[in-house]
Formats: sequence, structure tokens, C-alpha cells
Amino acid sequence: MVLLSAACVAAVAGLQWFRLRGGLSPAELVSYLPTSDASVIYIDVEAIRRSGILNMLAGSKAAEEIEYKHFVDATLFDYRQDLDALAAAFKDNQTYFVLRGRFHWKNLMEYARQQGGACNHGYCVVAGSRPSRRISFYPLKPDVLAMAVSSEETAAYRIAPKSGKLELVTPNQPVWALVPVTALSDSDAVPADAKPYVAALRNTEQIVFTMGGESDHMELALDAICRDATAASTLLVDLESATSTLRTWMARERKPRNPADLSEILLAGSFRREDRRVYGRWPVSRAFVDAIAEGSY
Repeated sequence: MVLLSAACVAAVAGLQWFRLRGGLSPAELVSYLPTSDASVIYIDVEAIRRSGILNMLAGSKAAEEIEYKHFVDATLFDYRQDLDALAAAFKDNQTYFVLRGRFHWKNLMEYARQQGGACNHGYCVVAGSRPSRRISFYPLKPDVLAMAVSSEETAAYRIAPKSGKLELVTPNQPVWALVPVTALSDSDAVPADAKPYVAALRNTEQIVFTMGGESDHMELALDAICRDATAASTLLVDLESATSTLRTWMARERKPRNPADLSEILLAGSFRREDRRVYGRWPVSRAFVDAIAEGSY
């Protein structure tokens, strides 16, 4: 939800039309991002729109927000129908986005100016939600927008052809995230129920999460690569132990079962190991997704 909301903000960029090929694949979109030591996320918005998940996450609530309604009226851009794909990289307290969709450039440029921004030869800078944050934009292709959120006004220039290359086979699922182990060092923002899982994953070499399914049946999956088979066996035991400990604690505290709780998803997790890889799967209930859409998480 946070990423999709940020995608809406991206459309304030003033863009110039130029002739270049569109229709980028997930790997091509990601290749524009500075991915070294970054957390990388890809969302096939078109796919989750077809599945019905997008309406669950953003349907009625977004439609009722007055500011967003004004934004749509002014720019003719609504991410719920005009955004097709999003790739993002998070590193060093900076965020980089590549967005593919359908934009009305003249309307977007005028909106950026109305918000106090400025555009020069298609590169635009607009104030962010905090004085120290600047949102910078420029056009990659007729249907592709680059955006950076940073203290630096030139940050979007780091989004460029072949900026980064992931040592990763692009997952087939519509939503996936590559998380560097260094990103797990600070777990203050992690829910208490999930902290044992995060601690277990700190000894891995690569962590990939994927999300797929339909609106009434979704699944979160983990693919973790460890140093060797021994380390993978240890990780498997730690993940299973975290689930067992959570189950015991809930039974002891007589905590009521609630399908909208994160704990309910964690308890349903299953794990397996193949050589130095550990795979995990968690079914995600409709009730949990509804709770996210309502702002409960």
C-alpha cells in the first residue's frame, strides 16, 4: 500500500514526450535502479489489478480522499487504472522508483508547478512531505517515469539505463522483494511476533520474498540462500522453532485467534530445505488484507 501510494505522488513530475521503445520487462525496469546493497521491490500492478487484490487494497478508501480526488482530476492519472508496473530500490535513506503506465504529460507538468515545483528540460523537482526531502523526476520513456525521494535534488539522475544488475532470476510472482541481510540489522519497526523470524534470517546470503494468488487466496513465499547446507539446516530449525514458540505463547496467554492478525499467518507457515536454500510459505487470508487496507497495520 505504501509503495502504491508513493507511485501516485510520482505522477506530479513534468515530463516531455520523446520516442523510445516501451513495454519493459521486470528485469529491464529493475536494471534502471541503483540496486547495490539496496532493498528492491517489484509490483506488477496490472496483474494484481486483474486478480482483484488492488481493489481490495485501494478501492473505496482512496476514492473517498479529497486530496487524491483533486489530484486525479488535475492530472488525469489514477494509479488504480493507469499504473501497470512499479520497481523500487531503498538504500541510504533514499528511495528510487521506476514506474510504467499511462500519463498525460502536460497535465502532470502543470500540476507540479501548482505544487510549487519546477521543471527544466523534463527534469522536475517538487518539495516532499518534509523540508529535508525532495522529489525529483525525469522521463525514461514515453510510458516510463523515474522518481527519487531524497535530500538531493539530483537524486533521480542515479536512475539510468543499466544502473544496477541483480544476481537474481526474476521471480514469476506479481510481487517480489529482494532484501539484503544488512537491512535486517534494525528490527525496531518489525512487529513483535515476526522478530524471531527476522533474527533467524540474518545469517543468510540472499533473501527473496514473493506474493501471489487471487483476492480470496494469496500466499507469501520465502526463498533464502544460505552459506552452505549446514547453515540452511540451522535456518530451517530456527524458523520452525519460531513458529512453535509463537504457538506455545498464544496458547499460554489464551490469546484469541483472529484471521486478521499477523500471528495467524505466521502460525500457518511451512518450511523445507533443498541443499543450501530454505523455502517458506504462508497463506494470507482475505481478513488480513482487509485489515491492511483499513490501516490496521
